Amino acid sequence: MKNHIFNLLPFNNRMEMSGAEYVIKKLLAFIMIFFVSGVIGEIIVIASYTGMGYDPLHGVMPTGEIVGLVPFYGYILFSIITLLYCRIIEKRNLDDIGLTRKGLDYLYGIGIAIIMLVLITVICCISGIESFSGINTGVNGKGLLLWGIAFVIQGSEEEILCRGFLMNSLKKRVSVPLAVFISSTAFVIPHLIMTSILDSGVVYSIIGVVNLYLISVLFSIIVLWRKNIWISCGLHTAWNYILNSVLGLTVSGIDAQTEGLFVFKNNKLSILNGSEYGLEAGIVTTIITIVMICVIIYLWKGKGGDDYGIQ
Repeated sequence: MKNHIFNLLPFNNRMEMSGAEYVIKKLLAFIMIFFVSGVIGEIIVIASYTGMGYDPLHGVMPTGEIVGLVPFYGYILFSIITLLYCRIIEKRNLDDIGLTRKGLDYLYGIGIAIIMLVLITVICCISGIESFSGINTGVNGKGLLLWGIAFVIQGSEEEILCRGFLMNSLKKRVSVPLAVFISSTAFVIPHLIMTSILDSGVVYSIIGVVNLYLISVLFSIIVLWRKNIWISCGLHTAWNYILNSVLGLTVSGIDAQTEGLFVFKNNKLSILNGSEYGLEAGIVTTIITIVMICVIIYLWKGKGGDDYGIQ
């Protein structure tokens, strides 16, 4: 019994255990990293606001754009703690995590995000549920820059934690499809807790959860295809940034934190555009994501890529 308990502790690098024990151990490490990072982050934010003369413990907080930006910039702490855990406990280097020398793949990820969101937006406009109203000439350039940096930090953090740490650790002991499923579930659950997706009605909740799994599978597949997480960091970052700061639309049910560069109007709320939750709970996004997954698998297999059980 003691040996089994020791196996499950996330503070050792033992590999001599069953596959089930190994999975539980990595999930416990995931939870620990997430929880510890969140607690330390909250302490830093509270201390910072207090030092600035506010009283966050009694609801006296700063106002304006900084309130929205601080949590996103705080995600850098999650990345640091994840990387330290991988290096100190798991004895893994940056290449093994997926931060290889293929940094230019970040641009490929951005390109995939642009293609997907252009297709989704065009389809919504053609169907009449959305319409393009023009360019926002009064857009805040400083805000675009600050939110760009914020989404680089936030998107990269989720990929380092879910793909770099969890998926790449799991696939050393379990099948890759199972590693993708488990890491995708770890990706989805925090979104269920921290966003309003489950309050969006049964239909939109189901579509939204399905889309979360699909986009996570897409992230995982492109990581396996290109053998680095730069590409998923680029896709993740660009996806959120374009929705928020370029299109001015909701991201994971949260209203855009800044005015978008382009102005779009929702003419009709439906399952096509995800209603009030946004495009991420829409059927159009479901279809485009599935198509993109198929395209990536085709390109991957066409070049004789590794067979990870994905046919």
